Amino acid sequence: MDALTFSPTNCRVSTASSSENISLENFLVTFESYLVDRANCFDHVVRDLALQALTSGGKRIRPALVHACGSGNPSISESLIKAAAIVEFVHVATLVHDDVLDDASIRRAHKTVYAERGATAAILLGDSLFALALEMASEFPGNKVCRWVAAATRRTCSGEIQQSFLRGDFTLSHFRYRQIIEAKTAELFSVSCRLGSHLAGLDDETSLLVRDFGRRLGLAYQIYDDLADVFGTEDDFGKSLGRDLAHGKVTLPTITLFSKLPKAESSRLRKSLLDMGSEPNPEIISDMVVLMRLHGVHEECRVLLDKELSAIGNTLSDLTDATIASRLDDLRQAIIDRVAVLLS
Repeated sequence: MDALTFSPTNCRVSTASSSENISLENFLVTFESYLVDRANCFDHVVRDLALQALTSGGKRIRPALVHACGSGNPSISESLIKAAAIVEFVHVATLVHDDVLDDASIRRAHKTVYAERGATAAILLGDSLFALALEMASEFPGNKVCRWVAAATRRTCSGEIQQSFLRGDFTLSHFRYRQIIEAKTAELFSVSCRLGSHLAGLDDETSLLVRDFGRRLGLAYQIYDDLADVFGTEDDFGKSLGRDLAHGKVTLPTITLFSKLPKAESSRLRKSLLDMGSEPNPEIISDMVVLMRLHGVHEECRVLLDKELSAIGNTLSDLTDATIASRLDDLRQAIIDRVAVLLS
């Protein structure tokens, strides 16, 4: 293991370099260690909170995307680890803030920072994670990485703001919904691919294709996550479910359902949802699920999701690098498998 010393934080961070193409498994092992090392650079007041948020689990999809697009060049493995950590810091920061907005007590099967330490600590922790991500991005030569990460963070926050302003507006069109999730979720998927391809020195055409893959995968993943909030269970998904409904958050299942309901029933249901309070009401959620199944909402959402996943496959078929295409397809297949279990 090589050690790199970063003068801005004056702390030592371990990274792995190899003369061979590093596997995703080995990459993620080193990534987890690096993530902890960088979090340890926080002041002690922040450090424990940061480690709680960062090490509570997670699928690490974004780091996997960085790896998939950049690991063909073994000489830049250290930079890939750092880039993956930058995106994950931004992602976890958004989750910490989301838990405050959604009054969520469980995240990744653990109590949230918000539930344990309150809104003020959680908000400031999220801000600290954003700041560290940009500080790390500035350590790369030039300003491209920092600019891309900052732009992706801005768009992600913009998507969250748009969704918060539209709470309770279940007449939202599918097109408008797609615009929102392209910003709040797909943007970080896309920039993960962009960073990996940039660091690996891939040609412009390949870089554009993998960025499009990341964007489409992010869209598909958010649709899946929306479905999980309604049709999943907390035991299976390790987080507070039903909170999108409790907070009037516009998601694909809810806007699809409301587009099918008569006006009177739509008004009654909307009032029930808005009167639910911050804690999900099991009876109202159960009624929603019954209505969704009655009106074929899960089937219609499944069709839209399958269409998105199929479009991702078309993007992969245009890639000339079979290794990158195979790695990215593994991530697409993981979502396909999860959807099959969720909607079986």
